[in-house]
Amino acid sequence: MIITVCSDIGAGVRGADQGINALLNLSKKSGLFDQIDIRECVVTFPEGFSSQYAKHIEQVLNISESVCEEVWDSRVSGHFPIVLSGDHSSAAGTIAGIKKANPESRLGIIWVDAHADLHTPFTSFSGNMHGMPVAAALGVDNLACLLRDPDKMTQEFWSRLKLLGGVFEKTKASDVVYVSVRDLEEQEAYLIEKLGIRNFSTTELHDKKATPLGEQILAYLKDCTEIYLSFDTDCLDGSISKGTGLPVENGIMPKEAEDLIGAILQNEKVVCFEITELNPGLDINSATINIVYHILETAVEILKVNNRLD
Repeated sequence: MIITVCSDIGAGVRGADQGINALLNLSKKSGLFDQIDIRECVVTFPEGFSSQYAKHIEQVLNISESVCEEVWDSRVSGHFPIVLSGDHSSAAGTIAGIKKANPESRLGIIWVDAHADLHTPFTSFSGNMHGMPVAAALGVDNLACLLRDPDKMTQEFWSRLKLLGGVFEKTKASDVVYVSVRDLEEQEAYLIEKLGIRNFSTTELHDKKATPLGEQILAYLKDCTEIYLSFDTDCLDGSISKGTGLPVENGIMPKEAEDLIGAILQNEKVVCFEITELNPGLDINSATINIVYHILETAVEILKVNNRLD
């Protein structure tokens, strides 16, 4: 099943909401999603509460609640959801939906991204919500690195975001794995070190090669009963991926990304795959769109071969 989330409300640079249509248009030409159910997550943008500490937080919460319900319904119905989202803030809803469908599961998260997305309204200077979904999933505020003093309303919406799906802590820090996270702010670096979150660097990926690294990541998460794999377009090397809001150098090369995703998706513990932060408005000659589409194509083909996608 394909779940689309056409929203970029949580990003600092707008336009990623069009990334989903770009991928869907290519899939129509190739027939990639033929006989696969596609559901559009209802995304509306009524005026809502926003603050400098967490921009558009009420709208992000509403969208994440919708995503949570769609992913939950998909999982309890026995489907494997591939989520195509605009910006990464809605991943809080994806994670919540997986956990809501199986509250007793031990959920592992593989976060392939240039950024840790571990900020909170208490630590984020920009206030952009796409930098906060992992913190929301872990249920942390990071008050030890207090940078901001959010108002009561912001804190109330943040608490509701952490409680999405009726579960406060969706995963444990020991069950979160970063891949190629390299653009860190000190507040996030502090949490990674304090919580002991494993970050497989780009250098490790280059040295070990993608498939062996994928196997190592799965071994690291061997005690998890379910795994969510999230792929942010900006994990790709900034020299070749301009079609994303925050490109960063020293990233993953396209073939590495395909091989890594392919290796991880072979494992039946993986119950959801997400692609996010593709921004066609920033792309040059559709280069990034084509790279991301090939990664999506690889994922779909593997899941089809294993009879896990319908």
